[in-house]
Amino acid sequence: MRRMWMSMAALLAIGAASPDPAGVTHVGGRLDNGANWAADMPARWNGTVLLFSHGFSSAPGNPARNRTREGGAELLAKGYALVGSSYSATGWALEEAVPDQIATLDAFATRFGKPRRVIAYGESMGGLVTAALVERHPERIDGAMPMCASVSGVVGMENQALDGAWALKTLVDPGAPLKIVNIWQQGGPQPPIREEGPAVDALIAKAMATPQGRARLILASAFAQLPDEPDDKAPPAGSPDTEARAQAYARWFAMGVFFPRWDQERRAGGNASWNMGIDYRAQLQASGRAEAVRTAYRSAGLSLDADLALLAKAPRIAATPKAVAYMRANFVPSGKLSRPVLTLHTTGDGATMVTYEQAYGAMVARAGSGSQLRQAYVAAPGHCTFSIGETVAGIEALDRRITQGRWDEAMLSPGALNQATKEASGETGRFVAYRPATFLRPCGVKSGSCQGEPRPAM
Repeated sequence: MRRMWMSMAALLAIGAASPDPAGVTHVGGRLDNGANWAADMPARWNGTVLLFSHGFSSAPGNPARNRTREGGAELLAKGYALVGSSYSATGWALEEAVPDQIATLDAFATRFGKPRRVIAYGESMGGLVTAALVERHPERIDGAMPMCASVSGVVGMENQALDGAWALKTLVDPGAPLKIVNIWQQGGPQPPIREEGPAVDALIAKAMATPQGRARLILASAFAQLPDEPDDKAPPAGSPDTEARAQAYARWFAMGVFFPRWDQERRAGGNASWNMGIDYRAQLQASGRAEAVRTAYRSAGLSLDADLALLAKAPRIAATPKAVAYMRANFVPSGKLSRPVLTLHTTGDGATMVTYEQAYGAMVARAGSGSQLRQAYVAAPGHCTFSIGETVAGIEALDRRITQGRWDEAMLSPGALNQATKEASGETGRFVAYRPATFLRPCGVKSGSCQGEPRPAM
């Protein structure tokens, strides 16, 4: 079975870009720290810069990117300037990306003059960069649109993924030669980012080989909160086809649960995730997937109670406090917003789960910034599979909020966003009314605020 051990750069390269309109000026350069930047200036600039932050990339050459994979011709035609950088490091480069993007704005202003306003947007890891930019640099960013983003914050995201990986290994093959954490060892030889790929593939293949293993994969996927419909081959939500459901989870488990932990650990200097003190029986109940899991277990002739009891007694994984601190700084949102933010997420994203949006919304509400945030959902499978028209619709809705000083709620309805999509690109919009399930492993910006979190060293 072919797994998704491709680079995020390759994943985001899928799709054909439409040609830019006439009169566009293409410029670029190199920042002092070695990052590359690129800008596209339309013939009739409306004064607004769209600052694009790209996702995880380990591609050689580290090229600058200033637009989504669908391209930006439609945005250029509307008068927006497009700008973005490569970041000065590849991989999980949150630490470098935020200052590099601010430096890129400076380079743009030197070349073209100070923009009237700046809207930040980005995909996947770049969506989390976008969330960091608007929170940390509101003096430079007028509004932000994180797309398919890890807006739960890195620590919660890593813990959620750990739950799925740990449960699957513990129940299917606890002796498997697979490192779930501490894949990178400080001072040791540095393996390629995909070192654990074959071992992950072997574990998933073993699970898929029997009805019992498939039931356990479905349980582990509930802990990881993989979506019911991560691709076009998946059965519809609520389908009793347990085998097809397991096959869909198997296609996305590696990407959603294991990627890109090695590089995150390398940067943090250790493991930033843990499952100390986690009650997996309670987690299953909170997931909303309990009945589907019970059905799979009954079909396989397995005792769910026995497996949950096994998980309760199994050795747990502890985190390195300094690694948690690093990841919290790079980046867990505080939720404190002084600029408007509109998030976009596909409902079937199997790489950055749609439940991250619930976590972010809760963070923002607790911080008293709920009036600044709106969240929109596209009924589509896959990771960052927005059409260019849907992206334009989101940008224009956010731009309208910045101009008017308030959200135009009527224009944020799924029907209005779908109409805006049609007008922008001729495509049929897929925006829907949607409420994501509760994120199972929330972890906020305050040290010590998360269940089971290790105490910092004194």
